[in-house]
Amino acid sequence: MTKHLRTMTVAMLLTACSIVSNATEANTFNQVTNASEQNVINADDNKTQKCVEFVAGTDNGSTGTLGGASKADEISKDGVKVHCSRASFKNNPYRFNGSSTTTISTEKGNIVKIEIVGDGLKKLVKNGEGEYNITNDLIVWTGSAKSVSFKNKKTLAEYAAATNIRVYVELPGTTTGIGSVNVDKHNNANNAVYNLQGQRVDGKSLPKGIYIKNGKKFMVK
Repeated sequence: MTKHLRTMTVAMLLTACSIVSNATEANTFNQVTNASEQNVINADDNKTQKCVEFVAGTDNGSTGTLGGASKADEISKDGVKVHCSRASFKNNPYRFNGSSTTTISTEKGNIVKIEIVGDGLKKLVKNGEGEYNITNDLIVWTGSAKSVSFKNKKTLAEYAAATNIRVYVELPGTTTGIGSVNVDKHNNANNAVYNLQGQRVDGKSLPKGIYIKNGKKFMVK
């Protein structure tokens, strides 16, 4: 039953990974009705978010099980790094051994959420600011920081195991030098979309770029 529950948990998190979520989501995404515009982000909010996932057995470190008791290991991807002072990240699952400190950090932006799925995760205890919600199968950290730390204060042989580590990073967005935009009220009512040259474009199939709609700039990613 525990294995089945953990499988369901991983499946739910994998489904959620592709969705960009934000505490200010209602203000971040333009209120559009066309399905082709669902990836549009309001450039005025100047923030975007990405999800970086590490999968044990696929995103591997350099230290195997035998050497993990005394060696540090780390994995990195898309500007996010997971480093542990005593670990083995070469195998599945990842092992965070006892008497170790684990730090998850980002090169750009701030980490706003971390999800770790595995077994024996209660051995990893909080070690810093933010909200730590730790159960045996799942760790969820929320806050805003360049790096987040966990400690395993158990003996060397008592490791915490992880199969998936998901890190959500909030990044600075892209802005333009446009200060204000005058838009015809009639076209406002029809939800007309313009490019930065002032030309009206088809809002149903927009390539990547910055556009103007109802007097506001928005970005298609």
